[in-house]
Amino acid sequence: MFLTITPEGKVLNRKGPDYPHRKELYYLIARFLQSGPCNKSAQVLVQELEEHQLIPRRLDWEGREHRRSFEDLVAANAHIPPDYLLKICERIGPLLDKEIPQSVPGVQTLLGVGRQSLLRDAKDCKSTLWNGSAFAALHRGRPPELPVNYVKPPNVGE
Repeated sequence: MFLTITPEGKVLNRKGPDYPHRKELYYLIARFLQSGPCNKSAQVLVQELEEHQLIPRRLDWEGREHRRSFEDLVAANAHIPPDYLLKICERIGPLLDKEIPQSVPGVQTLLGVGRQSLLRDAKDCKSTLWNGSAFAALHRGRPPELPVNYVKPPNVGE
């Protein structure tokens, strides 16, 4: 369990609704929805954020927290455009590709799996060594489809 402790000594569970990044993400999602064709969804989300007090609180000059409305949060973050979340998503892929290349270069997707996943790490990208019998058992009579991370093609004549 990951915990964050605020300056006031309040313990925040990183997986719970009080975790600051979650509240910021909800805000960014609502702003993104407002800028597109899903305006009704954005309105419902904003109502729920206010109802469940999931809008990040503001701090006064004495360090006390105060509730605020969604509109107040938008005004306080005027430097954040409505498509900010989309811009973040567009930047993540190329940054990750520099550290851990994907299996199909140039294909950018948020929904990938394995080496195409944005959550990939080095262990997801280890090469697999295939022997002929394992490979033959895999394709079950169909033409073989090589895995994207194979090291050397199997010798089926073995």
